[in-house]
Amino acid sequence: MDLNINSRARALPWLLLAFTLLWPASSGSQTDVRTGITASGTVKSPMLLAKFRAEGGAQGVADEARAIVRRDFELSGVFAVADGEPLREKLTPDPSQTGSVRVEGIVAPAGTGSFRFTGEVFDIGTAESVFRRSYPFARNEARAAMHRFNDDVLEALTGERGIAETRIAFIRQDGKYKEVWVSDYDGQNARQLTHDRSLALSPAWAPWGTEIAFTTFKRGNPDLYLFDQQRGASYPFSTRPGLNTSPCYSPDGKWIACTLSRDGNAEIYLISRDAQTARRLTRNERIDSSPSFSPTGREIVFTSDRSGSPQIYVMDSEGSNQRLLTLEGKYNDSPQWSPKGDKIVYASRHDAIFDVIVMDSNGQNSVQITYAAGHNENPRWSADGRKIYFSSSRLGKRQIFMMNTDGSDVVQLTQGEDSFNPAVGPRPRRQANSPTSG
Repeated sequence: MDLNINSRARALPWLLLAFTLLWPASSGSQTDVRTGITASGTVKSPMLLAKFRAEGGAQGVADEARAIVRRDFELSGVFAVADGEPLREKLTPDPSQTGSVRVEGIVAPAGTGSFRFTGEVFDIGTAESVFRRSYPFARNEARAAMHRFNDDVLEALTGERGIAETRIAFIRQDGKYKEVWVSDYDGQNARQLTHDRSLALSPAWAPWGTEIAFTTFKRGNPDLYLFDQQRGASYPFSTRPGLNTSPCYSPDGKWIACTLSRDGNAEIYLISRDAQTARRLTRNERIDSSPSFSPTGREIVFTSDRSGSPQIYVMDSEGSNQRLLTLEGKYNDSPQWSPKGDKIVYASRHDAIFDVIVMDSNGQNSVQITYAAGHNENPRWSADGRKIYFSSSRLGKRQIFMMNTDGSDVVQLTQGEDSFNPAVGPRPRRQANSPTSG
C-alpha cells in the first residue's frame, strides 16, 4: 500500500469534511389480517380517537395520556387521526367504514400515585373489538405507558410494531463543542450524555440498546469510545493512530465495523466487541468509510471514492465481492440498509446541496425524497422502516427531522442549537411486567 505524503494529502480533505462537518448517510405496505389497516406512506387509515374517560378524579391524567398517544398515532405514518367523544352506547357496524378504527380509553387510580389505563380498539366496519389491553403506570410514567400502547396497537393492526418506545442519539453543537445527546423517538426528553467539552461524532447504538459507540477528539485523536448508559460513563474502544470513525454494530452485536487509518489510508475494518481482533476488509489507495450492516449481517454497504468521487458500494461481511451500487450522482455518502433489507437510504450532493435518496438494495430505482430545503443529510431508518430520520438546515441551524419514506409528513424533532447526525436505537426488550390483556 502507498503510504506516502501524497496519499495522505488526498485522503485528509474529504475525511476531515466528512467527519468534522458531518456529510451524511420504502418499505412495502403492511396489511392487518383482521382490519385491513395498511401502512403505505401518504395513504393513511382513518382513526377516530375518543376523549379518554376517567375515574376517581383522574381526568387530568387521562387528558395528558390522550395527548401523548394522539401524537404517537399521528407520527406513526399509518393513521389519519380525528377526535371524537367517548362511546355512550354499543357501537353498531358500519360497512362503509371498513378499514377505519375507533380508539377508546379510560384512566383510573390504582393506588397512591399510580394509575391504570385501559385502551380498546374497534373496527368501525364490523363494530368488533380488535384490541384491548391495560397498562399500570406511575404518575410520571404516562408517556412510557402511552408509547407502549401505541406500539402494541400498531403491531396488532398492521403486524409491524411501532417505534414510540425507541430512542434516538444525535450530536448537538454548543459553541465549539459537540456532544452526544439522546431523546425519545420524537425528540422529547432530550438529555446530554457526554460532557467531554470536545468534538463528538457518529453515534451508533448497540443492538441491546444500552450502549452507544461514537468518535471523540477528547484526547486529540479521533478515537472510538463506547458510552455505557447504565453506568453513565464512556470508555475507549479503539484508540489506534489516525482515524477511528463511523462505527456500526453488527446485528448480533459481536462486531463493530468502522473506518481506521492506522496504515496511512482510510479503510474499513471489523473490530470484535471485546476489542481484541481487528479485521481489515478493504484494500485500496482511496477512501473507504461509512459502513452499514445489512439486517442479516452478511453484507456491508459503504462509501468509497475509488471510482474518482464518493459513491455507494456493497461487499460481503468478510470483505469479498466488493461492487458499485450507485450509478447516478457525482457525490453519494452515508448509506444505511433498511430494517427489512430491501432498501438503502443515502445522501447525495447535487448543485452543492445534499438531499436524501432511497433506492432498492441492488442499486436500482433511486428516488430523491427531499427537495429545495437546505442541506438534508445523515439519513437513518426508523426501527419499523416506515420513517426516515435526517438532519436538515432548511430552517437555518441544522435540526433533526423525521419523514415518511416517500418524503411526506416532514416533522421537526429538535430545537435550539445545531443538532445533527441522528442514530436510531433498537426497540426495547420485552419486560417481565408486561401490560395485561382483557
